[in-house]
Amino acid sequence: MMYMMYIISIIIAAYGMGVYISFSVAEGKDERGRAILAKAGQHAFSLIYLGFALFLLYFEFMSPSAEEIRITALIWFSVVFIVKGISIQIYQKKM
Repeated sequence: MMYMMYIISIIIAAYGMGVYISFSVAEGKDERGRAILAKAGQHAFSLIYLGFALFLLYFEFMSPSAEEIRITALIWFSVVFIVKGISIQIYQKKM
């Protein structure tokens, strides 16, 4: 079960990173591209703060094992990467 979560999280993170890298290389140099990257970065960065706060609460009240900490961190960063990728795609269509 844990290996499936690892694989799914890595695939999700790879997709988000792929969208970010391909957009940065293709369109990230001009003014519109930089604006899209900045807006998408704001969404991802806010999730980092939210995830950190939830992570602290998780440590405080749940007493997780090392494996649970590892999978939680992996899922957290996968969510950050996919939100950045999806935000780029949404803003790319809007702008």
